[in-house]
Amino acid sequence: MQGNINGLKTLILKDNPSAHSIHCFAHQLQLTFVVVAKKHHDVNNFFDILANILNVVGGSYKRREMLIDDQAKKLDELLVLGEVHTGNGLNQELGLQRPGDTRWGSHFKTLRNFISLFSSIVHILGVLSNESSNYQEKALAKSLVEDIRSYKFVCILHLILKLLAITYDLNMALQKKDQDIVSTMKLVDFTKRQLQTMRESKWNSLIEDVSSFCDKNGIVIPKMDKKYALGKSKRKSSTVTYSHHLYVEVFCATIDLQLSELNSRFSEVNTSLLLGMASLSPDDSFANYDKNKIMKLATYYPNEFPASKLEDLSYELDNYIDYVR
Repeated sequence: MQGNINGLKTLILKDNPSAHSIHCFAHQLQLTFVVVAKKHHDVNNFFDILANILNVVGGSYKRREMLIDDQAKKLDELLVLGEVHTGNGLNQELGLQRPGDTRWGSHFKTLRNFISLFSSIVHILGVLSNESSNYQEKALAKSLVEDIRSYKFVCILHLILKLLAITYDLNMALQKKDQDIVSTMKLVDFTKRQLQTMRESKWNSLIEDVSSFCDKNGIVIPKMDKKYALGKSKRKSSTVTYSHHLYVEVFCATIDLQLSELNSRFSEVNTSLLLGMASLSPDDSFANYDKNKIMKLATYYPNEFPASKLEDLSYELDNYIDYVR
């Protein structure tokens, strides 16, 4: 639709050079997620592994039943130990679903359940790697167990879940049919600040969560000051430490991609256009009216509002708002 040569945007700009295009709100947020998955090798690889697990574990009714049975068995053990409590709405049966390509919230639910069901997933993959009659399936199950029981996979799992949690409220707001543009743009700005705060001060808390998860599930925690091994081969080492790789090349790089895409798709121009239009809304006796934002909106259309007309517009807006109110 927005192709550089024959897209609708190009055709409109031929007739009106001052025209601006703004993606659907929900589509803009989804695009940031897809771009991160495609641009960052480790994140892209993480989702490939996740997709394979969802296909293998959730690929048949029998395996889904195995997941439910193992989950129930572990819950009974925890109840006996007193580590969980019963009650209405507690300890509900969880399941794994394939996240929809255009549903940001479904990714969040899938990863949250993945963490809760982690030990059961490992158990089922272990059964398949030992008992499956299909050689390829056995090999895949064994490989997936090694993949998800790595510190790096667990780190990215928790990182992506936290990123999704930060953007969850924004996602819900962007999918509403009756969107409040002013409130939504405030949420966009709030989300950007939250991402920046996470980048600057949440690394240690993430590592604490990851290490705690690894201890609980018997996953080896690597020595952070050692050289990072490339791929699965311990013989091939990079020039950076494991700590540097996870912090700089994974944690910071992933958040930076998110921020970059949000800043690009919710740019200053797009934000000004939306807030300017919201200022013209007659809802609640023009509750969102803001003369300065409308004047800024007009500057983006120089053919319609040259300098002389901008002065006239300023006076006209003063008279207009007094009249309509």
